[in-house]
Amino acid sequence: MTEFVIRYVATHINKDGDRMSVAAQGRDTHATPEEAQAWIDSVMANNSMDRLNQLFGLPLEVRPCECYPNHFDPVGIYFDN
Repeated sequence: MTEFVIRYVATHINKDGDRMSVAAQGRDTHATPEEAQAWIDSVMANNSMDRLNQLFGLPLEVRPCECYPNHFDPVGIYFDN
């Protein structure tokens, strides 16, 4: 059995109303919630609301995520709202 590690991801609301991670690769996970929040803050500061609404269902939120060790790919990409 694989022991998972906890990483942090930015999440958004998809068109069906489900909360899911912005991306599903280890390079898009963060070691701390603060790092994930910094990513969100940067995206929010550097894009217009029109652009953000095209890309993501807002609000963006940080969530803990079980990930595989070493490469940190998320085990799953859906979260409780």
